[in-house]
Amino acid sequence: MVAPDGSIYYGAYTRYNYAQGHMMRWSLTGQYLDTAAPYGGFQFGWDTTPAAVPSGTSFVVITKENHYGDVGSYCNDATICPPDRNANNPGYPEQYFMTSLTPDLQVNWRFQNTNTQSCTRNKDGSITCVSDHPSGFEWCVNAPAVDVNGTVFSNSEDGNLYEINSSGVLVNAVFTNLAIGAAYTPLSIGPDGKIYTQNDGKLFVVGN
Repeated sequence: MVAPDGSIYYGAYTRYNYAQGHMMRWSLTGQYLDTAAPYGGFQFGWDTTPAAVPSGTSFVVITKENHYGDVGSYCNDATICPPDRNANNPGYPEQYFMTSLTPDLQVNWRFQNTNTQSCTRNKDGSITCVSDHPSGFEWCVNAPAVDVNGTVFSNSEDGNLYEINSSGVLVNAVFTNLAIGAAYTPLSIGPDGKIYTQNDGKLFVVGN
């Protein structure tokens, strides 16, 4: 992603930190901007294209930030690399955020998905739910949409389209069809202000 100041943000996969990856930044002229300890960059970068949103004379960076569980800390051997990050790293529990960052990748705010309900929309329009995700659901989006007011729109694997304001506060959540492990599909805002998103292989249009 190319930011308003010409700097470049790139997310990469890393395995050792529970598959969260890292997001890194380069200057307009190609210098790596090592902005955060201990490894540089931001602690999440896997399968994400952040959004750059103008803010006053600067901008903010919006990205998902999934702290996965049951993926192991480095390898696929459960003895050497225990898969449950909650039991072995209580300071970094499994949890899932949409996150606003400063240009130098410091956190402005985080919005956490704390929904535990897996829901299904039935043929008669009713919704059936069961609580089976105690740590919430990951954000199944590789590029969020942001409107002119800085409002963030993002998909989650709980089947909801979330609307989060520029301060990180939930405005609305719209359930589409099904809580399902999903591809990291982007969403977009049409010229009429409607939100175009996907769930369970179906395209949804949300808005008035």
